Amino acid sequence: MSCAPHRPAGRRREAGFTLVELLVGMAILAVLLAAVFSFQQSTTEYATTQNNQATRLQTVNDIAGYVGDRLRAAGGIAPSSMSLPNGTAAGTSETCSATGTRPCLAALLPVVEDARGAAACTPAVAPGRVVGWTLTVYRYVPRAELESTLRGPDNATLDQKAYGLVEIRLNDPSRPPPAAGTCGTRQSTPAAISQYTQVAARNLITDQAAVGSAAPFEVDTALKTVTLRVQTVTAQGAKLTYTPSAAPYKLTVNTRNVP
Repeated sequence: MSCAPHRPAGRRREAGFTLVELLVGMAILAVLLAAVFSFQQSTTEYATTQNNQATRLQTVNDIAGYVGDRLRAAGGIAPSSMSLPNGTAAGTSETCSATGTRPCLAALLPVVEDARGAAACTPAVAPGRVVGWTLTVYRYVPRAELESTLRGPDNATLDQKAYGLVEIRLNDPSRPPPAAGTCGTRQSTPAAISQYTQVAARNLITDQAAVGSAAPFEVDTALKTVTLRVQTVTAQGAKLTYTPSAAPYKLTVNTRNVP
């Protein structure tokens, strides 16, 4: 008669993980979570960088397109010695020069009658008549000097370098442009630049412009051209990035109507 081999008595291991196994598992989990967080953060930063780059490029195109088109129809350019609003909320006047802390250019621009205004005339006329003129001032103002209701959110990094490009329109009080939708009177030629003293509007084109060592405006009276130099800047954390990165975009406009 055979007998089963004798096994020494001992404690049976209970189901579950040992402390060492739990610590190893927690360490692996921590490494995986850190990797996922790092990947997510890198993806977010990359997306923000790409979005900022697209915004800067679009702003450059908008400034060059809008201001360039307006200047092509200019009927006159104000002299650099002329005193005009400085672009701040206070509206203090200072020299409109292409250099200095608030670079400036001012031009006489036509007010063109739209379809509603033309239809309001008796008899109705074709739209497109010049029915007024404004002295339009384009002035770069340090971003930190703009009121919070006009510019974007506070950003100490951006405030160190960025400028706001402000557009200020002045009317001749003796013959202001007609209200929108009303019939106007043809004004083929503007009055003398000194006649435009009444501030009619003040708008912000962008608060992410950059002004470098080269003047953002350059007027050639002999060739009747105006050169614009446009560059934009955004802040991502403490880092400032410019577009174009090396030098401002340069656009030369032929002011064909300037006498």
